[in-house]
Amino acid sequence: MPRKVTAHLLIVRVWDIEGFPGYFFGADKQLYRYDGRGSIRKNKRIVVRYTQGYSLRGRFYSLAQLRPLLRRHDPATDGPMDF
Repeated sequence: MPRKVTAHLLIVRVWDIEGFPGYFFGADKQLYRYDGRGSIRKNKRIVVRYTQGYSLRGRFYSLAQLRPLLRRHDPATDGPMDF
């Protein structure tokens, strides 16, 4: 029977997504989100028909739709999580 193993990784927040404060891209170019408990989860890139993209809050966004929403993360704005 498979066991869950907890691994601690350092995730550097590089890109924020405008309109989605709980979602961000890390330095490893992966999409992450904060879940309801405040822990970080990785979102997988998915393919719908022939288009690659991600599901944000239950809605599919293609890579072309996400690109204009990206903003460089400002570490000075880090504070208590409110999303």
